[in-house]
Amino acid sequence: MEIIADRSEIELYHQGYESLKIALSTIESSLRYMDPKRLVNKTVKLKGSTLVVRAPLQPKILRMNLNNFDSIYVVGAGKATLKMAEAICKILDGRTSGGSINVPYISNTQINNKICVTQANHPLPDEAGVSGTKKIINILRKTSQSDLVFVLISGGASALMPLPADGITLSDKQRITHEMMSRGASIHEINVVRKHISKVKGGQLVRFINRGSTVISLILSDVVGDDLETIASGPTVPDRSTFKEAAMILKKYGLWKKKTENRPAITLISRGLKGTISDTPKASDPIFAKVHNILIGNNTLLCKKATQYLKSRGLEAVNLGSSFDGEAKKFGLLLVKLANDIKNGSKPFAYILGGETTVKLNKIRKNGLGGRNQEAILAAALESSFRSNHDITILCMGTDGIDGNSKAAGAFVTPNTVSLIKQNETEMKKYLSRHDSYNALKKMCSLIVTGRTGTNVNDISIICSIK
Repeated sequence: MEIIADRSEIELYHQGYESLKIALSTIESSLRYMDPKRLVNKTVKLKGSTLVVRAPLQPKILRMNLNNFDSIYVVGAGKATLKMAEAICKILDGRTSGGSINVPYISNTQINNKICVTQANHPLPDEAGVSGTKKIINILRKTSQSDLVFVLISGGASALMPLPADGITLSDKQRITHEMMSRGASIHEINVVRKHISKVKGGQLVRFINRGSTVISLILSDVVGDDLETIASGPTVPDRSTFKEAAMILKKYGLWKKKTENRPAITLISRGLKGTISDTPKASDPIFAKVHNILIGNNTLLCKKATQYLKSRGLEAVNLGSSFDGEAKKFGLLLVKLANDIKNGSKPFAYILGGETTVKLNKIRKNGLGGRNQEAILAAALESSFRSNHDITILCMGTDGIDGNSKAAGAFVTPNTVSLIKQNETEMKKYLSRHDSYNALKKMCSLIVTGRTGTNVNDISIICSIK
């Protein structure tokens, strides 16, 4: 089954480019490997009554006898959490006592009659997310010292598992999150602020679990560098960030002003600065004594599998790592530079790059449709000078299948795209300036559409040259 829904249309429109076909196949192969069900099944095994949890990306193995637990609960949130929950419930084979998860608005959410599934909004939290989070907390408050709790965390959980701190409304949280995103704040910066206006982020979810319970948190990373504190704002992880850091970030982006709608958040953080309310729990807090945070997948693993696939197709493939960030337009220019270095090579060659860039939206002018991957590709297309006899493709895609505010997962450049761009270069530059990359690339059939993939491990870019 093809993951890329518009693949046939793409290949028909961009006929003759083997590099494009290989790049698309690489994406599909790599995403199949990164399926959350597969990752959970690889990590968690049940042999009789013995549960074995082997962290694929950490030197950690847990073994425990399920007969020693009175109840087993499953909670969590994120874009990949539905598939993760389906896998863990199947592994537990009817031993689940109850649970509740929050997932994005999707069509099929049935797992079993013991797991409550709440659909909520992303990237801006909504009341459904708050309601679902309260259901999760109600489950956690049932726990006793002889219970086991699985917490399933994946990208998007920061928005999908909201519970504002006292004095903060959901609209306060929505507004400040939107303003930080529109001003180009990094996911780390956004999460630091989120933690300090929340009751569950920054390790605070663990405060609702009985201290004697054993907690296994399975985490799928969507964060460059895989900092567990940053992934989904680290609901089960000790938090090093402080109220002071949250205040500095708001000041950095011009959001720390007395006469502002963000005053409730500023007031709360100010109380934290004065020490009148407790900060997020730190590593020394005894609530983490029986908490095991297990990383089950990340962008590094995705890029590794993409590299292996390309090599299996006869290309010399070089993985440049998973730490690419910064502004999307500048990243697009980097991709062109790399492409120019290899387009005249004597043998098939590919670069693989992972990470996640950002887009700084216009503050006054109206912004169009698109996302960071499409913006990078449009910038690359405008800079490229590929000729029709070059069999080369540059591709950028978000692994969750959603790029910005559009229905596309990403986009690509072939010499055909470049030729069409050059025919109306002035207009294409206007599309880029108003962040309307989706509508520009749609004209050239250079979009990738997958719909929600059910996973989220940042973005992947591929430069593929055949001749």
